[in-house]
Parts: sequence; structure tokens; C-alpha cells
Amino acid sequence: MATRATQLPDAFRTLGLTGPGYWVFAILLALIILAGGYMVVFDQWVVGLGATAMNNRVSWGLEIVNFVFFIGLSAGGIIIAALAHVFGIREYKPVARVAEVLAISCLILALFFILVSVGRPDRLLNLLLYMRLGSPLVWDVIIINLYLAMALALGYFGTRADVVRCMKALPQRAGLYKLLALGYTSLSEKALARDRVVLKVLSFIAIPGAVALHSLTAWILGLIKAKPFWNSALMAPLFVASAVVSGLGLLIATAVLSRRFFRADIQMGTIRSMGRVLLYMIPLLGYFLFAELLTVVYPNVPQDMNVFREMFVGRFAPAFWFQLIVGLVVPFLLLLYFLPMPEGAPVRVPLTAGLVRARAWTVGIAGVVAVVTAVSLFSRSPTMMATGQTALPMLPSAAATSLLVGAILMLAAAWLTPMWGIALAGGLVALGVLGERFNVVIAPFTTPLLPYPPTSYAPNWQEIVVTLGIYALGGLAFIIFAKLFPLVDLEDRPK
Repeated sequence: MATRATQLPDAFRTLGLTGPGYWVFAILLALIILAGGYMVVFDQWVVGLGATAMNNRVSWGLEIVNFVFFIGLSAGGIIIAALAHVFGIREYKPVARVAEVLAISCLILALFFILVSVGRPDRLLNLLLYMRLGSPLVWDVIIINLYLAMALALGYFGTRADVVRCMKALPQRAGLYKLLALGYTSLSEKALARDRVVLKVLSFIAIPGAVALHSLTAWILGLIKAKPFWNSALMAPLFVASAVVSGLGLLIATAVLSRRFFRADIQMGTIRSMGRVLLYMIPLLGYFLFAELLTVVYPNVPQDMNVFREMFVGRFAPAFWFQLIVGLVVPFLLLLYFLPMPEGAPVRVPLTAGLVRARAWTVGIAGVVAVVTAVSLFSRSPTMMATGQTALPMLPSAAATSLLVGAILMLAAAWLTPMWGIALAGGLVALGVLGERFNVVIAPFTTPLLPYPPTSYAPNWQEIVVTLGIYALGGLAFIIFAKLFPLVDLEDRPK
């Protein structure tokens, strides 16, 4: 008890530390949210979805890509939290709360992307009034709401005891904390034991629930025959694997940032353990991607091959090669390099002045080449092609750009400590899965089954601003949470 009493003030003291950097960052996020909200209310909802780059052929755009992406991000966090509660893996308990917050936030942000993508959000009620239980969309709506309710329950029972402790330690916020605790303020051994039992039961449900959630989201695409490339039995396993990998990558990056900027007591051993799991999961995701592409390429079905060509060498090649090189190969190599290194290990090569200048010139020249190549790629006007034809010149430029970006990242990683190197790998994996989601969702729309000329789609600046606004909303919610509650359960702080 004495040990805990000496540690609690430090934990509570961090909740009140808000320096100028915190407020500047919060205001910046708020401005981005306002810009995104303005675009939604006064552009997309007033003018209509014609304000976006979507058209009558490509009816799903960047918002749906991010919906699928954020549904997946919720998986890794909730599975890590569930493992901590069910099997009592003590290494993961310090990140259980961060994992639960990420899962809840990602699910809510996914719903925001749906809200802004429909054009008429008032008509979402029709989905409930006239639902068809045979529709995968209805299945997904049901499982998302059930899963969100379960994640909220996990968050509540995992945080309730610390909310009560905060209520007693920070009396100026007592009213807020009592409201958040729903009036359940007992800290008796019986009450805490009841919380642990409920957490274990919910966690048992959460793991198969995560698989069901991402399988049903995948079946929105996988059960549709009207679009090439979608109707595949491997779609659900691919979505589950990429969801776990991207969610785990986001959790690692967030845990490191929380440790650095919010003084969360997350030990390097926990980060290294999650990094090892990510190292094992990346080849599994690569296997599912290979199996999916082989299933498409080997039968040589013309419509599916058209989509594959567009991704491999055509207009979607930048996202494909970015996902493959920067999102899979580079993180795998980074983890192989950083995981065996001891915490705080110095750079293996001594940094002389000449070496610093050489690296600076290398990074500078490579960066200029990468920017010029990227500008030449994305400023190229879409080419309308006959069915089955592809823009072969995109292959070398897209692959070269991704290789260059990967080389720059590997070179820059020489300055990182193991903790930040593992965090970089996690963030890159999540970005790579975003590229994979973009190709899976958008590319089949641009290459029709019927003998019509292909169409094109690239998100315009309105869609990008709206997307950044929703991203900023999630970031602002997290930094506010970090100043209201301890990010690590006070029972699990290192003694």
C-alpha cells in the first residue's frame, strides 16, 4: 500500500501537465477538424457528392477506403487487450488501456467516415426501417454496433477503478469522474474482483468478435460478383490478417508516443514483445496477399486480370508498390535490425563529421529524386484505355519511387533508438495496409465487367481535407483522454 501511495501522485500529476506544446498541437488539430467539418457541411452535404472525385461509375471513394481501414485498425488493439485480460499476460497489461481506447476510437471514426460518405445522412435511418437481413451491409451494421458496445464495456470495466481513484485524488474533476463511473464508485476487493471477472468474460468474446467483425466487412466485397477481383474466398482471411497487423502496428506506434509525450509507464519489454508479434505477422500477411494475387493471376480470367494489371503496372501501381515495399519489406527489415538491440543502444557505426555530411547529402539527393518522381507520377493525367490495356510505364517509376522511399527510411533509421525504430516499423505497416485497402476497394470500380471503357478516380482536395479532419478528431480525442485518465492501469504500474 505504501508503494502504491508513493506512486499515485506521480500518475495523477501527469494528468494536469499541459504545456504550450500540448495546447499548440490541440489547437492545430481543432483547426483541421473545423476545416474538415466545413467541407462536409457546406460542400458535400449542400452541393452533394458531386463535390468529390467520385462519379456514377466509382461510387465508393476515399471515405469508404478509410471506413474499411479503421474497422481493421480496431482489431489489433482489442486482441492485445483481450490477451492481457484472458490469459493474464503481464507484458501486455500496461498497453491494455491504450489498446481499448484505440479500438473504441477507430470504430467511432469508421462510423464518421460512413456518415460523410452517404451524402444524405438523414437517410441512414432507412437502413434500420427497411433492413434486409440477407444483406452483408446489414450484417456489418449489426456486428459493428455490437462490437462497439463490447469495446465500450471493456473500456468501462478496465478503467472504472482508476476513474474512482482519480475522483478522490483530483476533487476539482470529481463530478466528471463520478459521471463517467456511472455512479459505481466502490473500490472494495469484491467490486474489483467483479470487474476482473467481467473483463475476462468480455475478452473471451472479443477475440472471436474481432474475427467476425472483419470477416463480415470483407464479405461486403467478397460476396459480390458484379465487380472483378472481389468475389474471392480469401477476402475474409486477408482482411483479418491485415486488420491484426495494422492494428498492432498502430498500437506499437501509439504506445511509444504515449511513453514519450505523456510519460506512460510502458516498458521497453512490452514494446519489444509486441514488435516480435508484428515480426511474425508480417510474413503471414505477405502470404495471404500472395495467395490472393496467385488465385487471380493463374486462372487468367480477363476481368480480374485487368484489375491486377492496373494495380501491378497501371494507375494503381504507386499504392501497390508502396504497400509491398514500404509497408511490408521495410518494416520487416527494421524489426529484424532493432529487436535484438538492447534498449538505448547507440548507433552501431560511429558518427564522424564526414559520415554525417555523407549521410546528409545522400538523404538530401534521394529526397529530391523521390519528390520529383512522385510529382511526375501524381501530376500525370489519367489515361483512358481500352479494356485489358494498361499503362506499362507506371511500373518502373512506381517501383523505383517505393524503393527510394524505403531506402531513405532505412538510412534515416540509423539515427533511431530501438524503441523509435520499432515504432517506425509499426507506423509503416499501418500505412501499407491503407494502400492495400485503397487498391482493393477502388481498383475494381475503375475496370468494369461489361465492355465499357475504364474510368478513373483519384481523391480531390475536398475529400483529403475531410479525411484529415476525421483523423484529427481521433488524435484530439486521444490527447484529451490522456489528460483525463492514466494511460496505464495504476495496478499495473511498475513497482
